[in-house]
Amino acid sequence: MSQPLTKAQLIAMVRQVRDELEQLLAAADPARLETEPVVGDWTAKDVVAHLAAWRWLSVARLEAALRGEPPESPWPEFPDPDADVEAVNAMVAAASRNRSLAEVLADSRETFARMEDALQALPEDALVEPGRFPWLGSWPLAAVVEGMVEHWAVDHTPDLRRLARSGRGGETAG
Repeated sequence: MSQPLTKAQLIAMVRQVRDELEQLLAAADPARLETEPVVGDWTAKDVVAHLAAWRWLSVARLEAALRGEPPESPWPEFPDPDADVEAVNAMVAAASRNRSLAEVLADSRETFARMEDALQALPEDALVEPGRFPWLGSWPLAAVVEGMVEHWAVDHTPDLRRLARSGRGGETAG
């Protein structure tokens, strides 16, 4: 078993994901963020909306831990979003199409800020103690952040990197 992450490491991970996402979006042609598919038929805007939606679940879990309560799903129609991943993804993708890029980016930034605020407020032992929160089973609360980071790194970073490498205005960046 690996050594548990510290609160400082978890906060650093959240900041790193936020910064990487912002850098990749800034490197891409802004017009292509809403028009060019990067994952199936999802545009970069759709991917950002997807990531933000799932971060809202992470925020709900972290903030519930602060209150000493079980979390509520950000989607009442999906009381157990982990069991309905594809349905949640479809709902988020459909909803993101009706939102502007500015709205999606603001929502994404808010999730990072709320996640960091919750991490700052939580005591270290609450983050690393396995089984402390019955609604997480035997997992420590830190797993919420680790899962967000892993999903970003494995499932979406490569696609957004390809878009960023193609640069602004369609030119290819070396």
